[in-house]
Order: sequence, then C-alpha cells, then structure tokens
Amino acid sequence: MPLLDDGVPCVALTYDHADLRPSLAAATAVALAVTDSRSLPAGVDAVAAVGRASVVDDLAGERFGDDLVGQELRKYPPARTLVDSLLLRRENWWYLPRILIRLDRVGEVRRLTPRRDADRDALLVRDDGGGLRLDVVSAADWTAPVVALRADTPLRGDGGPVLAHGHDHSIDRERWEGWDVLGTLEGDRLTARERHGHAVLDPAPPTLLQRWRRARALERGCRRGIASGERDGTVGRQG
Repeated sequence: MPLLDDGVPCVALTYDHADLRPSLAAATAVALAVTDSRSLPAGVDAVAAVGRASVVDDLAGERFGDDLVGQELRKYPPARTLVDSLLLRRENWWYLPRILIRLDRVGEVRRLTPRRDADRDALLVRDDGGGLRLDVVSAADWTAPVVALRADTPLRGDGGPVLAHGHDHSIDRERWEGWDVLGTLEGDRLTARERHGHAVLDPAPPTLLQRWRRARALERGCRRGIASGERDGTVGRQG
C-alpha cells in the first residue's frame, strides 16, 4: 500500500519481506508507482515517483502504529482483522513492526497509462541508460517465450535487462496475486528468462482453513524477520 509518512511517500513492509531490505537500501534509484485503474480516480493518469529511498527499521512498531496504521486500515481492509483495535494490536504485535521505505528524495514524477486489464497489462521497469524507465505495457500472452509488447510510446529496447510486473486483486483485497517476468528487451519484444508467480486470481473466496494457514504463514514470516533484525542489532521491539 502506498502511504504518506509525514508527507513523504513510502511503503511499510511487514518483516516477512525482510530479505528485500539489503537491495532496497543499496539501490541508487527506486520507483513508487500506482498504476491500477481501480486505485485511481476516474480519468486520472497512473503515476510513478522516481528517486532515492531511505530505509528505516521500525522494529518496535511505534512509528507505524502512530499514524501509518490508520492509512493502511483504510486502504487495505484485510488488516482490520489484525490491528483494528488496541486489543488486536497487542495480540498481533508482530504485524506492527515495519521496514519503512521512504522516497524522501524524489527526482522525477511521471504520468503513465493506467493498467485496466489485469490479465494483459503490466508495469515494465528497466534502466535505459539515463536511469529508471517505467512503461505500462500490454501483451496478449505473457506465457510465451518471446512476449510481444504494446505501449503508448515506442519501447526501443536495446537488449538490456527488464522486469515486467503485474497483479490482480479482489474488490476487498483479500485475494491478491502478483507475477513477474524477467528477461531482456529488444525493440518491443521481451525474451523471458525467469517467471515468478501467476496472473490467475482464484474467483472463489478462501475457505476458513486457507485463511488460517495464510495468517499463520504471515505470522511465522514476520516473527522470523523481526528476530533476525533484533539479532542484527537494530532497535528492539518494546512492550
């Protein structure tokens, strides 16, 4: 979820994503993009902010719990089952510690075409020699070895590495699937080298057992990441 930390664009990763911290901290440029048409007002372009990010470990969960948790509850309804009351926050304390990725040095804000078809549209990210370039692209078949892309502006790939990312979610955001295709881009053709995730969103609501397993996996992942962060000497959890 895109959030604002004292007016600064940020995301607040739970600690089951702690493995992303080193690469984010070392990145010379980071992009925060909102491209899903369902997350945008009618008639408004998608937007991407590109710049340098700072990474803040909030292992105590105090910074997230002060203001950011309210923003997340409004934007991400599934969080209400975990932290919608003081009692729940105490019981699910492991959900409050966050890795805050703050885009506090924005170099450029770009307008993009919104993604309207979750099966066909994706965000394409690459370094075009002048920094991060982002395009919203469309393809008829993302499973092909060589994917033909369409975009509003010519892509003119030079054979360099590229990442295509897409996702789909249910209206209540309880079901959320993301996928990536990594490869090289020559002109407007992406030669796939790796694929992660899948683009098919299960239309059926999760069962009680599936919800329980998902919640347990999230808790275990967060606890592991928090314990690792505490061992690394970052500020420990309080309370």
